Amino acid sequence: MPIVLHRFPLSHFSEKGRALLDFKKLEFRIEEHQLGLPQLGIYRLSGQRQVPVIEDAGRIVSDSTEIALYLEDRHREPRLLPEDPGERREVLALEDRLDHWMGSYAPVVWFDWLERDRPEELRRLFELEVWGLGRGRLAARAVHPLMKLGKARSIVRKSTERTRTLLGELCTRLGEHRYLCGDVPTLADVAAVGLAFHLEIPKTRHLAIPDWEGLGVPGFADAPEFARFFEWRRQFYAEHLG
Repeated sequence: MPIVLHRFPLSHFSEKGRALLDFKKLEFRIEEHQLGLPQLGIYRLSGQRQVPVIEDAGRIVSDSTEIALYLEDRHREPRLLPEDPGERREVLALEDRLDHWMGSYAPVVWFDWLERDRPEELRRLFELEVWGLGRGRLAARAVHPLMKLGKARSIVRKSTERTRTLLGELCTRLGEHRYLCGDVPTLADVAAVGLAFHLEIPKTRHLAIPDWEGLGVPGFADAPEFARFFEWRRQFYAEHLG
């Protein structure tokens, strides 16, 4: 039986989980969930309210990193983690930083752009009730009602600065190697391409809103200083993900 991936349609952590399954070349199907009361279904399934969650042969696994480790244990090829202990630590450390930085700050950048420049798309999110932003959603939700207050603007500034810093570091890595931690793809690469979901909506057959494909945040997806990362990311999707 195929693995079942439970996700919020616009969750970047869900996209990371989906990318893990595609990278491993596994058969899976997607079950969509929504925020609010529908999250009770996730809670009944996994004992917590976050996505992604997978069901595999009676096993329930939540959290994108735990899913990655579970898949690596059960499906060895293609590898997500190097055999060498030092290289493995490097990959896991970068993946953890991506989870915390890209995971927290990129959705705020995206939401701020929608609120300012694409209000029709923001309305569409609420009308469809598919606004799922993984670990970054609480910070992003705080932006909207407090947009005119200094505290909210400071959240946006911090998120913008840290997202730009991280993208610069990723570009530097890609200037030295084909992938983020060397010359073969790893968990860090899958995390980076999935968690950048909101900065540029990827080309994938699994997209919940197909006409959003390629929608990118100005100043990030189209910025010359970050071109190396986004061009590499598009190629990664084409070569490794569905």
